[in-house]
Amino acid sequence: MPLDPAQRAVVALAPTASGVVVGAPGSGKTTTVVARVRALLEAGLAPDEVLVLTPTRQVATVLRDRLALEVRVATPGPLARSLAAVAYQLVRANAVHAGLPQPQLLTGPDEDRIVQDLLDGDADDEAEAEFEGARRWPRWLGADIRATRGFRTELRAFLAECTTLGIDPAGLAARGEREQREVWVALASFATDYQAVLARLRGAHRDAAGLVREAVGLARTLPPASPAWGATGRLRAILVDDAQELTLGGVELLEAFRAAGVAVLAFGDPDVGSGSFRGARPENFARLAAGVPLHVLDGAHRGTPALQNLAAEVTMRIGAVGVIAHRRTPVASTVPDDTVPDDTVRAYTLRSPGEQYDTIARLLRERHIHDGVPWHACAVIAHDSRQVAALEAELAARDVPTASGQGRALGETRAVRDLLTLVDLAARDEWSADEPIEALRAGGLDAVDARRLRTALRQHAVRTAEEGAPVPSARDLVASGVRHPLEFELIDTREGRRAARVAQTLAQLRDQLAAGATAHELLWTAWERSGWERTWREAAAGHGSLADQARRDLDAVVALFQAAKRHGERADGTGALAFVRGVLDSDVAEDRLSTPEPVGVVRVLTPAATLGTEFDTVVVAGVQDGVWPNLRTRGGLFDTWRLAQSDEGAADALDLRRGVLHDELRLFVRAVSRATERLIVTAVDDDDTGPSVLFEFLPPAEPAPRAAEHPLSLRGLVALHRRALTDPRASAAARR
Repeated sequence: MPLDPAQRAVVALAPTASGVVVGAPGSGKTTTVVARVRALLEAGLAPDEVLVLTPTRQVATVLRDRLALEVRVATPGPLARSLAAVAYQLVRANAVHAGLPQPQLLTGPDEDRIVQDLLDGDADDEAEAEFEGARRWPRWLGADIRATRGFRTELRAFLAECTTLGIDPAGLAARGEREQREVWVALASFATDYQAVLARLRGAHRDAAGLVREAVGLARTLPPASPAWGATGRLRAILVDDAQELTLGGVELLEAFRAAGVAVLAFGDPDVGSGSFRGARPENFARLAAGVPLHVLDGAHRGTPALQNLAAEVTMRIGAVGVIAHRRTPVASTVPDDTVPDDTVRAYTLRSPGEQYDTIARLLRERHIHDGVPWHACAVIAHDSRQVAALEAELAARDVPTASGQGRALGETRAVRDLLTLVDLAARDEWSADEPIEALRAGGLDAVDARRLRTALRQHAVRTAEEGAPVPSARDLVASGVRHPLEFELIDTREGRRAARVAQTLAQLRDQLAAGATAHELLWTAWERSGWERTWREAAAGHGSLADQARRDLDAVVALFQAAKRHGERADGTGALAFVRGVLDSDVAEDRLSTPEPVGVVRVLTPAATLGTEFDTVVVAGVQDGVWPNLRTRGGLFDTWRLAQSDEGAADALDLRRGVLHDELRLFVRAVSRATERLIVTAVDDDDTGPSVLFEFLPPAEPAPRAAEHPLSLRGLVALHRRALTDPRASAAARR
């Protein structure tokens, strides 16, 4: 696609030019970034003197491949990286130069386990304390509340916000006492313990926010000629894509590079930001644009006029924060009455959730089969991850291939949970009545195998029992066999031999636990003796759903071993069992578990996950009243939003609610602006819920489309023919 005049003007800027480039969705910001990189290299800059930064690793990966195809020159490394990767590179170079341990980044589950261990310790201290002064937390934050996932999530977000803003525990405690916020004083005490735990870990472990904050300090203080700059010391030009997603720490790091003489050109659109919940506020982008030239991309390269007008209509309702020069003015429809109306934007209100899933599946199949749109050119966008999970499962059940790409906790994968369960059960001195069967199922026996095993054990016991002697129950026989594997081998059946192998594995794990084995060694024993490797490897080499599941299981097991290895290297004072039970209990996704980009499937995403994407057809599903917009205050438990405000400039509840509404509108603009040809918005309208007020921006809602005779799926077509064959009024069908 040829560049428009505004894009060419940005590409032609001098190599030393800094500034901010803004543009509405579809104005060609990323295309301009790629063209600018090519122009800088043609102007004489070396590949290691130019770098493109993105807020996330996923976007950097996509952009890296695109840049490699465009520039067609050898580079010493990827031209596109995430901001966290550059921060790590700077901190690591300084550590190597100073002879310090190299930094290691804590993953989300690792950080969550540390927080959970500290909270469990607080609960134990409260239970044993004899006086009220031993309590750290206010009474309204009891141990039951602190044990929930939501509490840990808000706590981690609060700690990250403090780190980003440069608020240390002492400063937080002083501010909490000054503003009479008891919970902030407790959080300051917790933050002190959290930092002490990180300091005691073997090696130099940092969380993501701490890593960026440390990089900002180094970039501000290191002399230009210092070798501690490492490879980043050669940079002459930095381009930032999707700069509206930068946190305050990211903005400060770019300011430090700019102060060091590096040209920084940031591209973004504050009207589609989706990171307010993690500190990426529109004010950060306004700060980045202060005092530098502002360039506006006013072209329109994505979407039909109706789609562009819809995005502009919603954008005009968003509060102005700093930069608004790029906003487009909505225009009235110019379609004559006697022509076919523009149907690129459609709205549907359905009578039930089931009808909504049926309608979305039908519309996607029509788009794929009738219009020839590939599956990967379609996407379904929902407000939150719970809706995404439901849509992914329901659409897959309706013959629409889907993939969400959502990270999952390691313990949620059956293969990982079975390995961890074997180790956990082997460590227990006493078992409940059902745990022997649970151990056998974790070892690979299914419900049918377990029933056959119990029957065979009972029959063998009856045959060998002395006359008049009581015969143990099948449950007791299984429990005895788990302790003595020979009893399973005596029944000489397939299930008996498999059960004996599981029992022997448990015995070997108990011996290793007694010898002080690491988590990695224990899991390797469980994996090696399971015999799953060959089965899964052969299954993964095939095609279809079973092959996909085998590949997912293998990926999850590899991620588990990587996590176990990191636990051993971290040496944080916790044993192997603490790691095993921590993974079993954790509900935080393993952020290092990367999966290949799905091919030939419909992507099911949240608005935040659509960064840097576009699709021919987009379905925005579940736009319900109370769901979108969701006006619940983020960080309300700890008043996290107040950290970024001065003591005097506290916002009232109305201002806060207005800010949340504007964030929700930004999410909606991002969702609807991903479509290039067709946008479909759906909601359920029944006795319990109704469509969102956002439907006021859309054309009049339509009812569910009438199902055509052809179901447009292989399974549906088979069902259609089966009904025809069994219909007594159509006996000729069978003869045909």
